[in-house]
Amino acid sequence: MNTYKLAVDKTTIKRFLLQKQGLWNQLEIQPSADSDTTLSIIRKLECIQLDPVAAVERNHHLVLHARNTHYQNQHLENLLSTREVFEYVANAACIIPMDDFAIFEPIREYYGSHIHNSTQNLEPVMEKIMTRLLKEGPLPSRSFQSITRVKGYWDTTKASTKETTLALNILFDLGKITVANRIGNEKFFALSEINIPQNQLFKSQKIDNDEAKEALIQKYMRAYRVFDFEDPRFGWYKTTAKERKNICDVLLKKREILPLQIEGVNRQYYILSQDQECLTSLGCKKNAISSSNSIKFLPPLDNLLWRRTRLEDIFDFSYKWEIYFPASKRKFGYYAMPILYGDSIIGRIDPKYIRDEKTLSIRLLQLEDHIKINKMLLRSLEDGLRIFKNFHKANHLIIEKTHPKSLLNELHL
Repeated sequence: MNTYKLAVDKTTIKRFLLQKQGLWNQLEIQPSADSDTTLSIIRKLECIQLDPVAAVERNHHLVLHARNTHYQNQHLENLLSTREVFEYVANAACIIPMDDFAIFEPIREYYGSHIHNSTQNLEPVMEKIMTRLLKEGPLPSRSFQSITRVKGYWDTTKASTKETTLALNILFDLGKITVANRIGNEKFFALSEINIPQNQLFKSQKIDNDEAKEALIQKYMRAYRVFDFEDPRFGWYKTTAKERKNICDVLLKKREILPLQIEGVNRQYYILSQDQECLTSLGCKKNAISSSNSIKFLPPLDNLLWRRTRLEDIFDFSYKWEIYFPASKRKFGYYAMPILYGDSIIGRIDPKYIRDEKTLSIRLLQLEDHIKINKMLLRSLEDGLRIFKNFHKANHLIIEKTHPKSLLNELHL
């Protein structure tokens, strides 16, 4: 087998990854304030991760805003209601282009055979839910009430989940129901046989399992762009180390992937062979001055941050989402967001939007100790914070604390 490795320096691989993630220089898609641009970005990224935490705007909205400052939340809601995208499990709960509905059939089958092979006698509840959705159309979870508690697969000890909540989750995982639209963070469920376009349902019924898994692997690699085979969910389904090695060997033999030798990195990374020209082109321009000096605040579940080991290897930046840490053990804050400046991650902000006061509070603005503060960086930080404030429709912006401390007096907002 060919053992050739493409040598690449860190600057080039960072810019390549950022470009493919829609975060470097100009997007190939011109930013604008419409749903079509949002759909193009989702297709470019392959999917975006959903999260209900609302310290500021939710993760999925922040991902899109980081790549298009003209983005508005309504754009994504429009795409759901017009069935251009659907919600399902990829890199956890995600928004995915509708064209990919069929290839997730192996995941739906896995849930049926491994996760929900026992439905805790909830079949009557599930049947009632589906009957109501058939008669009444899309409904939110609050429309289904029950005093009976069962043990959800997320419950650690006692049964504390409403039986209707678990039934909705099972039906969703199995692909029987889907999210028809969202109003804010409230989901409205509908029968998949009605809400999913018929051509996509037909494809999902006819697709071969191996064909679907191969398509999932290709989609995963396009989403990550720079990837390794240590991820136990490579391809977004559970795999063993042996299975991943076999997948790697097959892809290498077919010359669909190319191993990299990244300067100063021991871990073995790969790119798609089709990306070699783009990577090489960026390598030839690595000494060019970036036109991307804008500041971008990346939410904790941004696509760029999915592989924390890759973040450390390539960006020399260690990141942990401290939301589940006890308050006394948090170093950077509940919702600390990495700060992207050009091709470098230079620190974090911990923001909180106080909605009833229309105030965006930055509880911490932290720069890494090696970052040199100059006028260009200060102006970029100020612009970035103003854009972030405007996206939240805040009237006021407060910075409570900075690191270094002197930074607080150097910012003029």
